[in-house]
Amino acid sequence: MLESFYKYWGKCQQGDQSDNYHLLAYHNLDVAACGYHIVKNNHFNSAELFEQIGFSSNETETAALWFAYFLAWHDIGKFANGFQQLFKHNNPHLVAPDPAKSYLTRHDSLGHWLWKNYLMQESEIQLEHYNYNIDQIYNIWLLIMTGHHGKPPILDAKGNLAFNSQDKQASLDYIKAINKLFIVDNRLAGYHTSFFDKKFRKILSKLSWLIVAITVISDWLGSNEQFFPFCSKSMELSEYWANYALANAEKSVATLPKRSSITPFNGIKNLFPFIEKPTPLQQQALSCQLTNIGPELFIMEDVTGAGKTEASMILAHRLMAAGKAHGIYIGMPTQATANGIYQRTAEVYGQLYQADSHPSLVLAHGASYMNPTFTQTIINLDNISQQKYLNNDNSASSECNEWFVDTRKKSLLAEVGVGTLDQALMAVMPFKHQSLRLLGLRHKLLILDEVHAYDSYMVKLLESLLHNHASQGGSAIILTATLPFFLREKLLNAFYSGLTSTPSSLTVNTDLPFPLFTQLNQKSLVEQAIETRDEVKRQVKIDWIDNINSGIEKIKSTIEQGKIICWIKNSVADAISLYQQIQQNLHLDTKQILLFHSRFAYCDRLAIEQKTIEWAGKTSNHTIRTGKVIIATQVIEQSLDLDFDEMISDTAPIDLLIQRAGRLQRHVRDKQGNIKPSTEQNRPIDDRNKPILTVFAPTWDDDPSEDWLDNPEFRNTKYVYVNHAYLWFTQRVLRERGVITMPEDARLLIEAVYRHDLEPPEGLQEAFYQALGQQLGQSSQAKSITLNFNKCYSREQFNGEWDKEIEVSTRLSKDNVDLYLAYQHEDKILPYSSSSEYAWEQSHLTISASKWARVKNDIPQLDQQHLEKLRQQIHRSNAIIVLIKLEKESSFYTKELGFYLN
Repeated sequence: MLESFYKYWGKCQQGDQSDNYHLLAYHNLDVAACGYHIVKNNHFNSAELFEQIGFSSNETETAALWFAYFLAWHDIGKFANGFQQLFKHNNPHLVAPDPAKSYLTRHDSLGHWLWKNYLMQESEIQLEHYNYNIDQIYNIWLLIMTGHHGKPPILDAKGNLAFNSQDKQASLDYIKAINKLFIVDNRLAGYHTSFFDKKFRKILSKLSWLIVAITVISDWLGSNEQFFPFCSKSMELSEYWANYALANAEKSVATLPKRSSITPFNGIKNLFPFIEKPTPLQQQALSCQLTNIGPELFIMEDVTGAGKTEASMILAHRLMAAGKAHGIYIGMPTQATANGIYQRTAEVYGQLYQADSHPSLVLAHGASYMNPTFTQTIINLDNISQQKYLNNDNSASSECNEWFVDTRKKSLLAEVGVGTLDQALMAVMPFKHQSLRLLGLRHKLLILDEVHAYDSYMVKLLESLLHNHASQGGSAIILTATLPFFLREKLLNAFYSGLTSTPSSLTVNTDLPFPLFTQLNQKSLVEQAIETRDEVKRQVKIDWIDNINSGIEKIKSTIEQGKIICWIKNSVADAISLYQQIQQNLHLDTKQILLFHSRFAYCDRLAIEQKTIEWAGKTSNHTIRTGKVIIATQVIEQSLDLDFDEMISDTAPIDLLIQRAGRLQRHVRDKQGNIKPSTEQNRPIDDRNKPILTVFAPTWDDDPSEDWLDNPEFRNTKYVYVNHAYLWFTQRVLRERGVITMPEDARLLIEAVYRHDLEPPEGLQEAFYQALGQQLGQSSQAKSITLNFNKCYSREQFNGEWDKEIEVSTRLSKDNVDLYLAYQHEDKILPYSSSSEYAWEQSHLTISASKWARVKNDIPQLDQQHLEKLRQQIHRSNAIIVLIKLEKESSFYTKELGFYLN
């Protein structure tokens, strides 16, 4: 008699043929076989996870079979008649649709419901006599298995509406057949002894967040029709398992990228042949003593130009060669900074691995697909065996196996990744497929650059990331030029609590010099003062102005002297206004003045960024630089290697002014602005006048009132930097010292603004404490949406919600609106960008929802009917299409000004 479960399909192809389907039992075994081969061959270090659970190193076969056994449960929710109705057919061999049943909850969650509300009560599914501990183990495994679509199952699934009694009986018959297959036919002699151990349950719960990632990958591989053709012919499960599932799965799993072998560390020259003499920081990275076992945290604090990036890569190779990491993920504050570091990493990462390896380097952020430097490195699976390197020189090019980039969910699984910090933070938050990111970060070294750039919300998320990374044995390197003690202490203690699995905290010294090299491991906390190289020691004089006209006069004088100058404004509106004033007052055209802010369409912003680098980048010369003016916002603070002869900056907190000053006379030049070559034997001196940072700030007031920033010229600054006391503390310390001397003054300047025991003047206290309250609220908000990995993989922590159902984001930002610029040509709506690829994305810009509410009635938009059609075409459900006319100037957007309505 044919078993009832052979009447249920698992995969199908809608069409005229009613036999174009794959039996559910077979699909479950396909996925189970993929999981078996993944663990058996230790892909993604999966066998190690089972060792941690309690399977010894010589029990890999047993571990692989147990994983396969539970994977064979993963789609039991598809036994629901409500689900079966999705395939329209008239095949008498399949169950007939039950009109009383419906499909209101996804099949993965229905599978968990079926276990909890039916199968769990059926003693026939037990492999041995009933035992409460075994029930608990099944509970954990079924949460893992039914989370195979990237989210934990919904705990209140509408199962009664989906299953009838026939479906339930078929699922029970299927599980009984699975028990026979794995216990009798595959030599699983009852439950593993560790299953009865409470400690095992605790470890399994913690590791469930990683095992679910292996489950997801197994399901993806087992669903590939290229390797698993549809089969509707009934046969014994043992026959299908042995003759089809295992053989096909072996081929499918063989397509996974091979793990690359790490090359021994043999000095700095292998990585950076151009370094004749290491900087003090690089020397410390070369010589610091690593522990034999256990994760480590390093914090490198040094000035810009001290070689932090190279030092981190030197230390990374040492840690990898010591077996403390198999790969690297470099997390940056922005996409632009990630793009810059990606190109530098591409030149060196191949040297970390054996010459015959093919390590993948992935660029991981939301716009990586628009980066041609990266997309050109993607190699098709069929061609991966081709030797891509030239002359056996790994640094000649970079490559990325396409398996890692066919979806962003898998990008962190590549050996080396460069991207935004957000991609790593998503691993510790309730995002769909966070488990894949978590698995990708396991056994990776985290390198986090410019950590001072984050607000209290992101800092709290970063603390969670560091804590959990340390708890699963991962090491990290933090790079920074300006790190307040309170932030340094937070990051150290976050890692330490994960390292020790205790809430105990470190006693951190608050009387430390700068630059500083910090090393934390289970044995000790070492805080090592280091020197910095003479070439990056500098002193920048501080001048003050309190009105726009004084700044414009300085710009005029600079232009007349044939120099290049930048004014960094705190808001887009102020930058646009200043740009227009300068154009009008000094009669400059676009060959002399440039506006750079965040409210440009992507294509225009890229062009402006390239022009900025052309005018002020390291390779710019006298001919290009002379008489140039750039008006910019904070977008210019990071990632771009720029060098201005003169600079004006709106007042800002001290760490940002130090950052901005780092782009003032950054490279050694002659009086005309041409680069002076430097060698180990010849260290030239800059011929330009001593650098001066002119700060545009309110007139100094020893006892400011609460309306200190109410002057119209500083009103936007007031809203951008809400803790006005930080601006006042900054102005006070810079007026007292008159200069920024690096590195000697770095610690003093930072602590003069951010030290916890500082008391602001009475008039600024309300704003000060209100801002601190907001920071605490942001930190609390971040803490509430980070995952608790000590509990099993589930939605319980968030009251059954996940991802889209709750407000979850890696950054706190005001509600934004996505605008896409377009124009009408005859009867077609075309994107603003003329790019042949990603034209709509290149036409995109973002503005705040509040601004859009103010200006939307003045902007021509696509009508609702055409809008919905176009949204579907560009796959952006919330896109707003705004129309411009190419033949005449737009009333709200131009290439020079960007989106300029306020």
